[in-house]
Amino acid sequence: MSRFPFPLPYGWFHVGYSAEVGTSELHTVRYFGRDLILWRGEDGAAHLQDAYCPHLGAHIGVGGRVKGNLVECPFHHWRYNGDGAVAEIDYAKKLNESACLRTYPTQEHYGVIMAWYHPGDVAPLFDLPNIPEAEDEAWKGPFSRVHKVRTALQEMAENTADGAHFVTIHNHPGDAEYGDFRFEGPSMIMRSTQHFPSSKGTVEGTLNTDTMGFGFSVTRYQTLVDVCMVGTTVAVDEDNVEQHFHIYYRNEEGDEKVDRIGAAFVAEVNRQFGDDVPIWENKLYREQPNFCDGDGPISRFRKWANQFYA
Repeated sequence: MSRFPFPLPYGWFHVGYSAEVGTSELHTVRYFGRDLILWRGEDGAAHLQDAYCPHLGAHIGVGGRVKGNLVECPFHHWRYNGDGAVAEIDYAKKLNESACLRTYPTQEHYGVIMAWYHPGDVAPLFDLPNIPEAEDEAWKGPFSRVHKVRTALQEMAENTADGAHFVTIHNHPGDAEYGDFRFEGPSMIMRSTQHFPSSKGTVEGTLNTDTMGFGFSVTRYQTLVDVCMVGTTVAVDEDNVEQHFHIYYRNEEGDEKVDRIGAAFVAEVNRQFGDDVPIWENKLYREQPNFCDGDGPISRFRKWANQFYA
């Protein structure tokens, strides 16, 4: 039995990096508990679709190819366009218009291919936010890294509301103080003041997070340097996820000292994430936990999280 009661949530999720999917390239990936193909046509558009041909079930990613702006099945060379409709069958006098590959809306967002998943195949219900720091030459990055974890997306997202764990797991020298914690539709907005460890001792700073569903978040730190960390996630299946961090830091003067601090911050964020992994991979979900007065707004978080399950 699964340790978690959650089905796959809907939202925008990370399915690839723009630079890794070249024109006319076809890749096989597995997300949402499904075998998928990720490809880019000659027009530059990226597409994510189910891998198995609706004709006789061949895996299009194994021996298939991109031809112009169509993807071709290796078995009978049926070709599909970017919206999943069959476009060409060389030996047929009439196309079977009912044959269609399930297609997931995609958006390339600051070098990441994000795809919209909904179990009911519902069109996107919200948009991804812009990130001014990613468009500003004063900011260096992104410095990206992926973590693969045996857990559910909600379990990882709950850490934002779990103020106590910053001290018990990450050894922050003081409790997080929440100045604002609110939920607006698909957004979770958190503003906090925290004490961070550093080579010079305790440093006070702010940690502000804007989360859009379970698949996209922006966390801004103000400590020794200004940092913007974009988090993109995806469920491989109901019990396994990928977490990608893309970190930017401000250094408009090209200061080598700031570069050293920025590099140390990148390493520390990924190290601290590693501290959480053994907890996530070996815990189960308590529907009725026994809270105490030092816990964060976890109950409010869970109420917000429920909306993403269709």
